[in-house]
Amino acid sequence: MLRPEVASVSQTERLRAAMAAGAITHGQAVRADIEHLEVSTKAGAMPLVYFCALRGLRVAETIRPGDGGPLPADVAVAGLAVEREGMYDVRNALISSNGRIEITLDERSSVVPAHRSVFGLPVDAWGWPTGASPNA
Repeated sequence: MLRPEVASVSQTERLRAAMAAGAITHGQAVRADIEHLEVSTKAGAMPLVYFCALRGLRVAETIRPGDGGPLPADVAVAGLAVEREGMYDVRNALISSNGRIEITLDERSSVVPAHRSVFGLPVDAWGWPTGASPNA
């Protein structure tokens, strides 16, 4: 089971931009869906979270309002565990932004392989045509 972490190569600015587009500010806590979060070991032996392919963040519930300030630069992910590398959609994550952005997956959260397509053909989370992956 891979338990990826956030590192300097994770492109956290893409997450901050998606949060800002969703009107999330410093101090705010929300439940949200995150589309296309990548888990990979491409930068070394340790599994990392990458936000470079992030397609969006949809706020489902505001738990605590923000103070209107800028989002923090540091990002941490807790509770994310996946079987293998790939692209994932995170559903109902708890995201807070006080001091650092924390994405927490708890009993109300789920992680599913992201649905993608290439030239209109569906592919699995690893980029293979559906049903043709050697990882299946």
